[in-house]
Amino acid sequence: MNKDINLVLLVSLLLSIAAMSTTALAQDNTTGNRIWAADSNVSLEYTWTAQSYPGFYYDLDSGEGSETLTVTLQSYSDRSIQEGDLRYSTVPIETDFEHDDWGSYEIIGFMAERYFAGYNGNTTFADDPISLMGNGELSKIVMDTDDELSVFSGSSIILEEGYELNIQEVDLEGNSVLISLERNGDVIETDVVAGNDDYVYETDLGSEEDVPVIIVHFNNIFRGTETNAVFIEGIFQISEEYIEVESGDDFGTMEVETISSDEISMENSGSISLSRGNTVNIMGNLDFVVADDEILRFGPERDISEPVTYELRGTVIEDEAFTWTPLNFAGFYYNIDEGVGTESLEITELNGRSIPDGSLIYRSEPQQVSFEYDDWGTFNVIGFLAEKYFAGYSDDTAFADEDSLLSGGQLSQVLIDSDMETSLFTGSRLVLEEGYELIIEEVDLEGDSVLVSLEKNGDEVDTGIVSGEGDYVYETDVGDTDDLAIITVHFQNIFRGTETNAVFIEGIFQISEDYIEVQSGDSFGELEITSFSASEIVMENDGSVTLSRDNTVDVTEEISFRVADSGTLRYYPFVEVTTEATEPLTINIPRAIEQNDTVTIEVTSRGTSVAEAVVMFGDTNIGETSENGTIEYAPEEAGTFTVTAEKEGFARGSVEVDVISPEDVSRRLAIEVSPESITEGDTINISVVTLINSDPVEGVEVLYDSRSVGTTDEEGVVTYTARDPGMHKLTTSSDEYLSAELNIDVQESQARFAYSDLNIEPLLVQTGEEVTITANVENTGLEAGEEEVELLVNGEVADTENVTIDPGANQSVEFTVVGNETGTYNVSIGTLNGTFDVEEQGIPFPGVAFTLLIIVTVGLWMTRRRT
Repeated sequence: MNKDINLVLLVSLLLSIAAMSTTALAQDNTTGNRIWAADSNVSLEYTWTAQSYPGFYYDLDSGEGSETLTVTLQSYSDRSIQEGDLRYSTVPIETDFEHDDWGSYEIIGFMAERYFAGYNGNTTFADDPISLMGNGELSKIVMDTDDELSVFSGSSIILEEGYELNIQEVDLEGNSVLISLERNGDVIETDVVAGNDDYVYETDLGSEEDVPVIIVHFNNIFRGTETNAVFIEGIFQISEEYIEVESGDDFGTMEVETISSDEISMENSGSISLSRGNTVNIMGNLDFVVADDEILRFGPERDISEPVTYELRGTVIEDEAFTWTPLNFAGFYYNIDEGVGTESLEITELNGRSIPDGSLIYRSEPQQVSFEYDDWGTFNVIGFLAEKYFAGYSDDTAFADEDSLLSGGQLSQVLIDSDMETSLFTGSRLVLEEGYELIIEEVDLEGDSVLVSLEKNGDEVDTGIVSGEGDYVYETDVGDTDDLAIITVHFQNIFRGTETNAVFIEGIFQISEDYIEVQSGDSFGELEITSFSASEIVMENDGSVTLSRDNTVDVTEEISFRVADSGTLRYYPFVEVTTEATEPLTINIPRAIEQNDTVTIEVTSRGTSVAEAVVMFGDTNIGETSENGTIEYAPEEAGTFTVTAEKEGFARGSVEVDVISPEDVSRRLAIEVSPESITEGDTINISVVTLINSDPVEGVEVLYDSRSVGTTDEEGVVTYTARDPGMHKLTTSSDEYLSAELNIDVQESQARFAYSDLNIEPLLVQTGEEVTITANVENTGLEAGEEEVELLVNGEVADTENVTIDPGANQSVEFTVVGNETGTYNVSIGTLNGTFDVEEQGIPFPGVAFTLLIIVTVGLWMTRRRT
């Protein structure tokens, strides 16, 4: 009996060891999370890598990251990083151009920014390898695209940093094209480029001579009876403005220790304080954000002052199941001050590249958090599919009774939660979200209260009287909840003067009236709600999810998996977000002004004046805005200038302005086109107006790709029917006025089809068994159209399906194939690629075979022991 028990125990032990050999090690507590938290069992020596911190550059296909940042703390309450205890290292990695035929180049992450490091031996258009990094010079990559672009004779390709590539003339045989490169209106060089060839512009960059900085691939050249065009497929450009890095240089709190063509390393040259609630600049745009809490929590974060769309990803995983939380997935809602995160995404089982039905589990639980304006107490928040939602008011919300939207299955987005101080004057408006504006109507004679009105899309919906130190609260019905406070504004002070009446606001909270509903059984992409209550939402995948190589797999509309183009299953979850500062600055200034004329520049945020904002006119600091948010300036030079406004706590605002010399004021023109979005076959109105005042100009000839299309009428307009999708240039010609130009993009009217969501199920079969292959086809064009979708297996057409799809709509296609021979099968639908494997019928799967081998081996061993 004991021998039988021992046999079972031994088999179980061996099976456990076998299972351990097929899964990755558990997450190491020295890395893996983007947030270091003293209460989450992390190491005192901790490293952020490109796999764990999404701000660092990472090449998913190769599995290579450029940057690491390691901190050493003395204890879990240590709020001081001693000199030399913060170490940064970055190395160049090889990456492919978007245009595949160009090969690869070297890229480096530096201070959480992406830089060009050099060309290597695999760069097809460079004669020799070039290492800018080895010279201590790093340049930004400003363009890297393989998008197809049609450009017609007389029009231009708009590049970065003032460059334009002009298509001058196609030769008579249509074999080559004459081009000229301009920068800020000056011709730099001219050249002739043949079809299926590259235009390369070289210049000196830093200490390196003849560096290719602009490369454009001319795919085809067309010469017709009426139209000449070139077809571009591939543009690469690096900036001529570079940063210099030398040993001993300081970047923020860090000092360069070593620099070579292989590595840049830095250490902190002094101690760094992790004071609670602080944002500490480490280097460049990289900060440490520290929780305002007794428990030490901090992590790296990029300071992004301008709106930009970028990817928030979770920790990268190889060949294993994993659980993502707000600590290791930046896309999930997280309140670092209170250590509150509500979401998790767990893969409990992986079968090759497939997540089986019910093995992808999403969970979210509402949590209590404080309003940004502390005196209002707390409310309940829940992250749902990587968005922050209002779940209800709590029992200590100062301005509302306890209400739960979540209990009714409704979630509303938090639109504004701010304690920013701002001032409003009588008659001004506080711009809120969803069309709401709060208008300051009148301050009473004693200056104790203020009459306000609330408008939505121009219609008055409420009025109220608010006293100093009081709250304006607007309630309405949302879902199943009656009289829910959706807008709350705290009036800190009210001022009545002899000439000026003003109110001072400190605290705004707004939730959306447009809510989403969640109930058991509801589906969100691949996930279905399996459990729902006021305290939890749980979802699981309804059907398997395949992580096909080189694919983006949409789990929900918001959350996707990015999968490497690699034999190794390497992947991560991500969401795409567009950063929009909660308090953006807006600059109000005419777009064209006369040289030496005084102009008033107004800086506002949400419609209110912003005082003490620093204003730059080009490179000139012209001072700070006054109490009413204005500053005056008379530009002394003509040209095009960027006007910027900055103030701590606000997002930087910027706008371009043309300053015109007095002799050119009456001669400068501008071209305006309607509609803004132009489709092939549209009749467009081309308006010619004066650059200042926008007065219509009659009698000016308008040219479309250097061909005259008419002369403006008394309203300054010429009409024209747009033909030939692609880039075209409009120009003016007149003896009286200076020439103006405008590039327009004409879109195709026909149907265009895009493919996504390739799914192969199962990925491993035995001979004679069926494999189901599905994909999604979307019509991204402007007309309905028919597409013949082909399934290619090992490069041969295995099946087809015809689909007819309306503009903006999509349709799923499904194919079934049988693998009659063993081996790996390559599958393609449109631009999508994947594989499945076929094994001989009757041969057990590896796991079964291994188990049988263990049992037989142990049996023989026990038999020998008995004998």
